[in-house]
Amino acid sequence: MKTSRPRPLRFPRPALLLLVFWLAALAGAKTDSPLEMSMQQIKKAYKDLVAGLDKPIETNKATYLSLAGTIKTSAMKARELVPEMAAKLPPDQQAAMVKSFRESMADFLVSVDALIKNIQDAKWDEARKDLSLLKSEMKDGHREFRRED
Repeated sequence: MKTSRPRPLRFPRPALLLLVFWLAALAGAKTDSPLEMSMQQIKKAYKDLVAGLDKPIETNKATYLSLAGTIKTSAMKARELVPEMAAKLPPDQQAAMVKSFRESMADFLVSVDALIKNIQDAKWDEARKDLSLLKSEMKDGHREFRRED
């Protein structure tokens, strides 16, 4: 009687390559900082709001306000955080940078409040102008406070 030996586990080559790439991707993945997560929430809500206000529908006002609220909440959280870039500055410059960041976020929040007011009042042209201003403020803020990878 012939005894059977257990066969070694064999992966088909494409599956093995996929597993290796997947593990490498996991090893290289970095976790987003709380500030980066807040900024991503702002970015997503902003994009959705831009799309919605392209041709606004009065009955969608609650959705627009919710998106603007997400931007505001995320910006309020972000304002209390410290950009990663601050840690790379000399100690005597860090406090000034954080102060400047928080002032910039406070200005951003004023613009968000104007956006919310214009959405509430169904002033769609003004709301779109507010979105353009927010975009400009986001670009300026990223240029000044975001670390380049």
